[in-house]
Amino acid sequence: MESMMMPIPERKLSSHMYRELETAIVECSLPPGTALSDRELAQQFGVSRTPVRDTLHLLESSGLVERGQRTGWAVTQIRLQDVLELYELRALLEPAGLGRIVKWEDGALSKVSSMFDDFAIPMSQGDVERYLVRDDEFHQLIIKATENSQLTRAYYVVDRQLARCKRFVSYQDDSRREDSLREHRQVCEALGKRDEGAAKTALLEHISTAKEALTAAIKASVPLSL
Repeated sequence: MESMMMPIPERKLSSHMYRELETAIVECSLPPGTALSDRELAQQFGVSRTPVRDTLHLLESSGLVERGQRTGWAVTQIRLQDVLELYELRALLEPAGLGRIVKWEDGALSKVSSMFDDFAIPMSQGDVERYLVRDDEFHQLIIKATENSQLTRAYYVVDRQLARCKRFVSYQDDSRREDSLREHRQVCEALGKRDEGAAKTALLEHISTAKEALTAAIKASVPLSL
């Protein structure tokens, strides 16, 4: 591993090291299967090996790092079964916020229901990045609406793992971006009508199609561990 992280004071280590390594793993600067040496990481960060090991344990609990029986630490491999299970978790977690959103006061609900109104179909190339950001903001809003810190924490783990999978296969949703926009609008329209049931149905259909698109991209990528 080349030095990619600046040495930092050990007292600031925990959060900083976790963020640095998590970002490198999610963005695939450290690709799946990359061996992680606590000795080398300690040298790169300019700290002792103990806090490095603590950080690796935290990354393991987030599913981004795994330990082999003999090979020490490594970035977790991309496995199709893991992706399917992560989407199953999304389908369980995200609908939990819808019941609260439909009870919001009119002004707040109007902002949610119109979140995707300013995107055209067909979408201009210049709007793609803005749409991806809005997409993420929308799903984060649904989760935060639960006001459940444990659920929010669990969703963050799922979201980071899926973001890594998408980056690894260079997944760009180009073939279905407009369908994705329509799906988001269906969820928003149902929320605007305070129809929790319709919003849940639309949201689950969106998650299902997103799963199908990513799993197809993963199956087309090699080599992957299924």
